[in-house]
Amino acid sequence: MSVREDRKNAVAMIAAAAQSYKNLLVGKRFLYVFDGRYIEVLFESKNFRHLTGVSTHLSAKRFYKYAIEQKLAASQIWFDANHPYALSMRKLRHLGDIAKMSSSESFMLERISTDTQNYKFGTTDLHFTLCMGKPTDAEGNVVGDCFVVESLRDEDCFSKSADVFAVTHILSKSNDAKKYTDILFMDAAATLDDFPNEVKQMLSNELLEPIKL
Repeated sequence: MSVREDRKNAVAMIAAAAQSYKNLLVGKRFLYVFDGRYIEVLFESKNFRHLTGVSTHLSAKRFYKYAIEQKLAASQIWFDANHPYALSMRKLRHLGDIAKMSSSESFMLERISTDTQNYKFGTTDLHFTLCMGKPTDAEGNVVGDCFVVESLRDEDCFSKSADVFAVTHILSKSNDAKKYTDILFMDAAATLDDFPNEVKQMLSNELLEPIKL
């Protein structure tokens, strides 16, 4: 396969992944429950470019816009020593599975140390890992109360984390919703009563009703 064909293949995968990312992840807030604790997680459009693993001169905003509109050109991406083709393709295959992992069995990793970055949390299905951090402003102050998915690693990262916990529940809601409305995953050994009390106060009446019965 020629370099141009490699790029065209990658662009097609990016466009497909962008649609799934936009329709199923962006604009929603996800709640992961594990070890009797929870964190809230966002998938932001500005991080999509980095998750693909390709190199480009396009800004994160324009890259995402072009991918969504299927206007991203093969000439606008490339592969190099820092963004090798084989690794980028593996990341792109995983990128299409992010939405699936956000509603299925997974593990929460705590305190992940990679060669270039440290992350407070990450989630993995044993095939790839999504690393999360808290966004900060120009002065380095933490902004907001949610973790944001910042990196996709083509590894499970178990050996790079300080602790590992099974995720017992995953819930979601629209960013503009006050309460969580959907249970995307619940471990077979878990029940609705297993929600921490603080989480129960974050659930919609429809989700709370079975717990009250």
